[in-house]
Amino acid sequence: MAFVRVFRILLIVGGVLALAGISLVVSSLGSSSSSTTSIPAGVRYYMYYEINILGSGSLRGDYQEISGGSLDVFVMTQDQYDSYRTGSNFGSLWSLGSSRGGTIDVSLPGSGRYFLVAQHGTSYEETAQVVRLTVHLSGINPTTFGSGLSMLGAGLSIGSWGVLRWGRWRAGSSGATAHGGPAPEARHPPGLP
Repeated sequence: MAFVRVFRILLIVGGVLALAGISLVVSSLGSSSSSTTSIPAGVRYYMYYEINILGSGSLRGDYQEISGGSLDVFVMTQDQYDSYRTGSNFGSLWSLGSSRGGTIDVSLPGSGRYFLVAQHGTSYEETAQVVRLTVHLSGINPTTFGSGLSMLGAGLSIGSWGVLRWGRWRAGSSGATAHGGPAPEARHPPGLP
């Protein structure tokens, strides 16, 4: 009976891990976020959100500057963001300059790291600003997706191992037992030397 308890434990642990893995895989397929963030006064200050995606996707949302100024908002690739940080000439996948609010709608072309950046708008560089932002990402988050697949695989492995062990235990306790006896003697068929 102790083995039955072990079997049940393996099945429960495997099932819980598999269900958690499925939940993570499904939740990695898209996400939404809302926040209110401050950008301190000063030309060198800005705010950003980092977005990791596996395959292509899209970023949609709304933003509003709620302290009375304007913002420049960009969506950039990793290379564009690196150029932006060094002060070099940079491009962007999407931008909207000197606005108090707007709608973000941009396609993310493939796997990689992207950045949503908001900086002080023209003539508001020395003013602290507050940004209200709501974004919806359609695409696969690689970290959550990988974690979900790992948990799903571990759960299925543990559950399968438990079922295999249960099958072996049941076959061994079926009541029929094999006993070893002497090996039969080898005899030649009649008429052959």
